[in-house]
Amino acid sequence: MNASLTPDQVSKKLKQFFSDHLPISQFMGLEIESYDGDTLILTAPLEPNINDKQTAFGGSLYNAAVMACWGMVYLKTQEENIACNQVVTEGNMKYIAPVYGRIRAICHAPDEEELANFFDHFERKGKARISLEAAIYNDACVMKIEPETKPSVKFNGQYAILKNQ
Repeated sequence: MNASLTPDQVSKKLKQFFSDHLPISQFMGLEIESYDGDTLILTAPLEPNINDKQTAFGGSLYNAAVMACWGMVYLKTQEENIACNQVVTEGNMKYIAPVYGRIRAICHAPDEEELANFFDHFERKGKARISLEAAIYNDACVMKIEPETKPSVKFNGQYAILKNQ
């Protein structure tokens, strides 16, 4: 990690990026709950994301999961002081159970070796891809997620970074 940036500082940069460039995050009420260098947690209240069944709307769940993984890539490139364009290139969502409360999308960073390979490929080729996962749990479960706790939603996505033109 770039020694001059703490997880709190890079998460503030992500919050500003969402605010400046992704208006949907404001409509959803999406917030950065925490980032510790390894885990990013985004939250959004149920109310602006509710469907006709009084559960979280599938599109809002998808957006929260995509943005949690996108945010993780953004944070890791910021930590490495890499200026790049970043895009999601693929996303697959599995809706397992309804979400009855606050949306809480959790993404864990890839391991150090995978990140090192990702950044090395970017340095050599000017572009790189990485796969990430996010999970969304029912709000009642999120205070203490045990290994046997099943997520309500699972997301797998592929993200690319490209050299700025």
